[in-house]
Amino acid sequence: MDIRSLLGKRVTERIKPSTITEMMILVKKHNAISLTAGEPSSDVYPVEALREAVEKALADPGLLSYYPLSVGIVELRDWIARWMKKDGILPEGYSEESVILTNGSQDGLNLVSEAFVEAGDTILVENPTYPEALLAFGKEGARFAGVPVDKDGPIVEEMEKVLSKDKVKMFYTIVNFQNPSGCVTSERRKRQILELARRYNFLIIEDDPYRYLRYEGNHEGSYIKMAQEEDMVIYLGSFSKIIAPGIRCGFMVVPSKIASQMGELALATKLSLPAFLQRAVFELLSSLDMEAHLAHLRETYIARRNALDASLRENAASCGMTYDLPKGGFFIWARVPWLKDCFDFAKYAVLEEHVGVVPGAAFYPDDLSADRSTLRLSFAKTPPDVAREAGQRLGRALEKYRAKYEF
Repeated sequence: MDIRSLLGKRVTERIKPSTITEMMILVKKHNAISLTAGEPSSDVYPVEALREAVEKALADPGLLSYYPLSVGIVELRDWIARWMKKDGILPEGYSEESVILTNGSQDGLNLVSEAFVEAGDTILVENPTYPEALLAFGKEGARFAGVPVDKDGPIVEEMEKVLSKDKVKMFYTIVNFQNPSGCVTSERRKRQILELARRYNFLIIEDDPYRYLRYEGNHEGSYIKMAQEEDMVIYLGSFSKIIAPGIRCGFMVVPSKIASQMGELALATKLSLPAFLQRAVFELLSSLDMEAHLAHLRETYIARRNALDASLRENAASCGMTYDLPKGGFFIWARVPWLKDCFDFAKYAVLEEHVGVVPGAAFYPDDLSADRSTLRLSFAKTPPDVAREAGQRLGRALEKYRAKYEF
């Protein structure tokens, strides 16, 4: 028997290899400096505080059993609801009953996909956007319509062009320091897009993992707060970027009308979440000076961003590289106008100069719209001295690549 012949379309047709993962593997294999991974640096994890929180969680050994609520422990869900209200991004009418804990934000994307997406549905996405979100929606058979972004977020006029021609089920958006472009959706754009959602009857999936990694300026408001009691928005959040990705603790906030159905779906897909880890996260958050912790993260990452920026301006700008310096998040979204194949160059840079970047074309929902002159550079895991060296290596790789192919 050929077992492959029994595989369903989710695997054989809809799932594609992750370019980010492939580049991370290549970087590790060749012991290269990595500007690939969009994850926090291990040297800023609150390890000691987390160790103490784990010990507190162990005081209740019952948490090592199956937890009866598929939506997660009540204490952490309540903390999240109060935290979001204090930050001004959650309406007062929401409570912990609308908060569902997830196995990282990707789990939230999968729950949304399974709950709402039918084969053939059109999903509106930013162009470029997070490719693993495309995987989550694509495995359910979604079609994608891309909307270009500028520094203030999705371009509303371009959204309306799509909406006037096609029935759209939902709009997926990363609102703060978008992955990969680094843009932030302004409050004015959010109001305009909410009006489009009312007029054309589509759901907004507000993905917000980088909100608390702002290095300049003031926070913007949220779609979910602006929508108030209208059932128009599902909010996705994560502790991966501000605590540690390995704890796999994220959350989603859903309208109360569908909270029970989403909980039943979570039960069907996972049975039970790791309540012990959730309690440890709750204990950590209850004891941690969050403002001081976030200030430390911002201080660390802004130094890394600035070091990479200075090195790129010195070593890569002469090769035509341009970018807008992001005011937060993890990424510099760079363009090299003469570069024709960012996939080929990304591999070349690892092999020739031992520096890893992610080809920007991987962040587009289709090949036709993909800009093959773009590169995503993540500075989160590179201390300033390493960031400076990374910029030097990347500059040399661009010079050698251009000379080799006579661009």
